[in-house]
This record gives sequence, structure tokens and C-alpha cells, in this order.
Amino acid sequence: MTDNSLNLPGDVQEHWGWFAALGVVMITGGVFAFLAPFTASLVVEAIVGASFLVGGIVSLVQIFMTKDGWSARSIYFILGSFNFFAGAMLLFRPLEGLLALTLLMIIAIFVSGVMKSVVGIQSRPDKGWGWLTTSGAISIGLAIYIFTKYPEISTVLLGLFAGVSLVSDGIGYLRFAYGLESKDPTAT
Repeated sequence: MTDNSLNLPGDVQEHWGWFAALGVVMITGGVFAFLAPFTASLVVEAIVGASFLVGGIVSLVQIFMTKDGWSARSIYFILGSFNFFAGAMLLFRPLEGLLALTLLMIIAIFVSGVMKSVVGIQSRPDKGWGWLTTSGAISIGLAIYIFTKYPEISTVLLGLFAGVSLVSDGIGYLRFAYGLESKDPTAT
């Protein structure tokens, strides 16, 4: 029996190189997203649009597959139609789709910031409440700043966020791979 210092299956530790390769690929993709944020934004929008479209089709097909009665079929029809229409609009009207997705992102960042701030203030005597409240305030400020740049920022924002996500996730995978390769539990 082998000593697994990270308490992971042996196969995972033996194949640390795949995690490192994934990290490099993700970082490379993130760099390309930073270099061509408009193209990256269109790719993100196309993925979201295709997901909505496929989800809509599946829901519409479910109308004929379900045995739950007309109320369930009505819900499948409404959801399927909405998802299908939203996906088609994102795929066939990409610039308008970027505007819509950017506005949704701004709203999501703002609401997230408000929620973090409220939870932080409510947990005021607890340790770390200030960090949470500050994080919420930063999110609110970021949402307001992005909104002042709307709609011009719509062509690049999704791509930039995708770049940040890919680079940070890639760094995480590289760090994970390093921990697996060195078998050092403190490296991860």
C-alpha cells in the first residue's frame, strides 16, 4: 500500500501532469481573452445562447414525453419557449445579446454586493465581518462603475471576465498539480 500524504487516490497523484497541462491551457485561453476581449465576449455569448437554445428544445420535447398532465405541459411549454427564444436571440442578434448579458451581469454584481454587505453588517460582532462588508461595498462600487460605462463596455466585459476566470482557475490547477507532484500537503 502506498503512502498518500494528500489523502487522494493514487491515480490522481500519478497524473498530476494532466492538471498542470489543464492549468497552462486555461491560462493561455485567459491571455487570449485579454488580448481579444470582443471575440471572447462573442464566444461566451454563443455558449450561453446555445445552452439556452438546447435547454429550450429539451423542455419543448418534454411536453410530449411527460405523463404529468396539462399543468406540467404548460410549464414545460412556457419555460421551453422562453429558453428557445432567449437562445435564438443571443445567437442571431449577438450585439444586442452582449448588451443584455452585460446588463444582467451588472445587476448580479450589484445584488451580490448588497447581499454581502447586509450579511457582513448583520454579523458585525463576529470576526471577519469587516472583510465581508468591504467585499460587498467593492462589488457595489464595481457595478456602479461598470454601469457608468454601459453600453460601451458591453462589447468587452464578458471576455475580460472570462479571461480573469480562466487565468485564476489555471493558476489554481497549476498550484494543485504542483502539490500533487511534490506530494506536499501544504503546497495546495
